[in-house]
Amino acid sequence: MNFESLNINNSTIVFFEGIEYRTTQNPYVNDEGTQYEATAINRDNEQVLIEWEITHQDYKNLEDESDACDWDNPSRVIRL
Repeated sequence: MNFESLNINNSTIVFFEGIEYRTTQNPYVNDEGTQYEATAINRDNEQVLIEWEITHQDYKNLEDESDACDWDNPSRVIRL
């Protein structure tokens, strides 16, 4: 999978510190239940892990996970 093959229909697209990232997997809750995370790539196809803080107290019972986090503002991007 490369950057150009990912789009709004098959990826979560976010900007962090001015760099565009496209997820290569669906975001999931980490083992601690404190944040969502997903692997992603940048325009140079470098792999990263994107983290989003959970902002909804009752995220486990949401029918629509779009309210669980501020998806447009990841809390951290870690190079893998």
